[in-house]
Parts: sequence; C-alpha cells; structure tokens
Amino acid sequence: MCPRSGKHAACECVSQRLVVKPILSRKGPQMVAIKRILLPTDFSELADHAALFARMLSETHGAALHVLHVRNPLAAAVPAPEAAAGIMLLPASEAELRQQLELFVRERLSGIRAPVVAEVLTGSPVSEITRYAKEAHIDLIVVGTHARGVVNRIFFGSVSKSVLENAPCPVLMVPLASAVDEETGTTTRDLGDLPPRGCQDPPS
Repeated sequence: MCPRSGKHAACECVSQRLVVKPILSRKGPQMVAIKRILLPTDFSELADHAALFARMLSETHGAALHVLHVRNPLAAAVPAPEAAAGIMLLPASEAELRQQLELFVRERLSGIRAPVVAEVLTGSPVSEITRYAKEAHIDLIVVGTHARGVVNRIFFGSVSKSVLENAPCPVLMVPLASAVDEETGTTTRDLGDLPPRGCQDPPS
C-alpha cells in the first residue's frame, strides 16, 4: 500500500507497479524474426539485470547476442573523493575495458546457448550504440532502466532514453524491479509483441 496520499502519490504508486515487467518499444509496422540482439553495458547493476533478459531471449530465439561497451572520451577526468587533494580518476583505457567486458561475458553469460560477440567502441554512447545496431543489423536492443519515480521520469537515464528515441530497431527496456521466473522464464506472452521462436521475416 502506498504510504503517501493524494493524486501525486497515487500516480507514483501506479507507475511503480507498471514497470515491474520489461517494456518493448516498436519500430515499424511489425516485428521481424529476432536473429541478433544487442546488449549495451556500462557494467552497472542495471546492465547486469538486463543481461538476464538478453540471455534468455537469445537462447529462446536462437539469436546471436552482441555485447557492447562504449568508452566515452568526453567523460574525461572524473573527480575522485580525494579531489580536495588534487587527485583525479582518469577513464579506463580501451585495453582495460576489453578485459572488463570479457569478465562481464564470462560471469553473466557463461554457458549461454547462443553465439556471443563482444565489442568495445569509443565515442558518444548513444551514437555508437545506434550506429552499431544499424551496421550489425540488430533486431532488438535490450537495455536496463530504473523502476522508480513518477511516470515521466521512470523509464530512462539519458542514454537509455536517447537510444530508445534513435534506435533503428525495437528496444526492450528492462526495469531493475523486473525478474526472470526461474521455472518458466519470461515468455513471449510476458513480452507482448516479441515474435515467437522460429518466426520468419515478412516477405519483401
């Protein structure tokens, strides 16, 4: 039960209930067969959670899973807690990030029954994610999002929101509060518009 009262509190409580399942955006008149899935990761808890769904969907549809991290050089130096002493934390090198991505794949996708492609790119996260999705002919992007707050600020961090707006394919937003059922998994029934396994591309 919502501890707050009033119209705003009611809206917030309803919004929190609404986002406990993944949210699928649609691009175009209908979904095609899912052959390639893109999982962007920043190695956060959100990305770890989204990986559960990306893995399940890859195995269900027999789709290759592309795991992408984008190194943003414009993130430049980030002040450390010791900033008062003049200490700055520099962005990780591409080599370090590749090692971190390999570790992410080993820990989160070990034993996956689908092909995995891991890539590190440098540039604007939104631009690189959407460009990669287009060039690699990605059919679905899976990204994590927070599940809290009122409706107009629930869904997305700035990167997730921009990916949703600019992606050339459908985007599956996975709220942190959602869960994969250990016995039944998340089925196409739960994800609404996703085509069933074995769905064929529409005739050209």
